[in-house]
Amino acid sequence: MTVVEQKLRGRRRHLAVVGDDQTPVTEPEPSNPFPVPVIACWGAAGSPGKSTIATNIAAELALAGHRVLLVDLDTLAPSLSLSLGLVDTPAGLSACLRLAEQQRLTRAEFERLTVSIALGRHELRFMPGLNSASRWQEVTPERFERLLEGIASYVDFVVLDLPQATEFKPRVMHPSTLANQELVTRDTLLRTVLVKATKLVMVSGCDPVAAQRFLLASEYLSELKLSSQAYVVVNRFRTSALGSGAKDELEQTYLNLAKLRVDCFIPDDPQNIDKAMLNGLPLVLLKRSSPARVAIGQLTKQLLAGSITRASVAKLS
Repeated sequence: MTVVEQKLRGRRRHLAVVGDDQTPVTEPEPSNPFPVPVIACWGAAGSPGKSTIATNIAAELALAGHRVLLVDLDTLAPSLSLSLGLVDTPAGLSACLRLAEQQRLTRAEFERLTVSIALGRHELRFMPGLNSASRWQEVTPERFERLLEGIASYVDFVVLDLPQATEFKPRVMHPSTLANQELVTRDTLLRTVLVKATKLVMVSGCDPVAAQRFLLASEYLSELKLSSQAYVVVNRFRTSALGSGAKDELEQTYLNLAKLRVDCFIPDDPQNIDKAMLNGLPLVLLKRSSPARVAIGQLTKQLLAGSITRASVAKLS
């Protein structure tokens, strides 16, 4: 029994069914998909690096010539503005939600309330998140979908940095849901995005504690009927925490205990990651040959690929 399996003994919740390696995955069409392609980055507690991966996926997409909007949708601990070195940011998410609800989100307002990040000849637009975690109730699924409808003609992809699932119990009644008398919990938006996102990037760390947290978080998905294509990413991959067989051990543990295949291992690259953080830059602008940047570039190509086999991704049920 491997080290990780010893720590996770008894957790046998199956989230997916894995078929043969050559069988194409036929992804079901969501009943009511978002009006613009959404790539959502999500992970367990403990800072596995989902914000870094979301930022760099968005940058890779923009450099490929796509119109990309990166949104800090982490209503628990928004951090993208800081990691991008932005001090004075516009109102961003809260103001755009309000204007979209009023059907007044014009292109001029969209550009005023987001930040333009230059990537050579290309541009990445960034929408700052809430300035206080206590304002999470402003971001309801209805308002967020109206926002996506309002910007659908301005962007090709929306990349989201999502919060972790919570155990918080408080419920609030939001004006936008009064007509239906619906109660809004802190996880309501997260659940909606997980179900309806075009692609879901599930980020795990690379040590026994991170693996345990990832598998516990993955069980959260068993309650949801996901229509998105899900990709499992092991971030900061190294052998020092799990031994020389770390890659095989993680692959087998995730496959055996959660029926999830690992799609991408992002090498531990602390020197370049820290330098990128210091300068507030995506890795691709700092050092194209960075091992982490190369891996994220390959991951982005997977996300853009239209045909996927069960050898690369397990369909969550």
